[in-house]
Amino acid sequence: MAGAEDVAIVGYGGRLPGGNSIDGFWELLRANKSAIGWIGPDRFPTAAFHHPSKEQSGRAYTFAAGLIDDIWGFDAAAFGMSPREAEQVDPQQRHLLEVAYDALTHAGIRPSSLAGSSAGVYVGASSVDYGARFFADPSAADVHMMTGNTLSVIANRLSHNLDLHGPSFTVDTACSSSLVALNLAADAIRTGVVETAIV
Repeated sequence: MAGAEDVAIVGYGGRLPGGNSIDGFWELLRANKSAIGWIGPDRFPTAAFHHPSKEQSGRAYTFAAGLIDDIWGFDAAAFGMSPREAEQVDPQQRHLLEVAYDALTHAGIRPSSLAGSSAGVYVGASSVDYGARFFADPSAADVHMMTGNTLSVIANRLSHNLDLHGPSFTVDTACSSSLVALNLAADAIRTGVVETAIV
């Protein structure tokens, strides 16, 4: 069994509030700026639920949040997806594809070089908010709704896109999901289950 020192993070990527990349996020931190904004009507109809009083039952007095920029900007064709399918796919899946490719680029790894390998994908996720919108308007759903909004498919979509044959799963432990996924991936590397993992 290999030791903990044999596990290395060789590349990374990210989409964070106030920064569409890791470098952009570091610039935000260096400038001591806040990335907290107000949720707009393009994401959620806040006006119907807002009330300035904290005492008002069934209403929210704030819709302040750390928001990721440009959640709709996604090059579907680059990932073999039609625009129609992309519209049904949870932004978590779309961002994961983009961030994984960014991380591989940062690591100097050609995505095609992993095809057919036993590289694993370990993803932490717990929210299915995007899919819940279809409950209010079932006529908006089509054949891509199920695979586009199932937590398990978040990891599986990336494995399929890169043709990875190793473990591929999404773990939901609420707020610790991503950290648990990282721990599982590190353990898989240490025990020889995989040589490479995307987390």
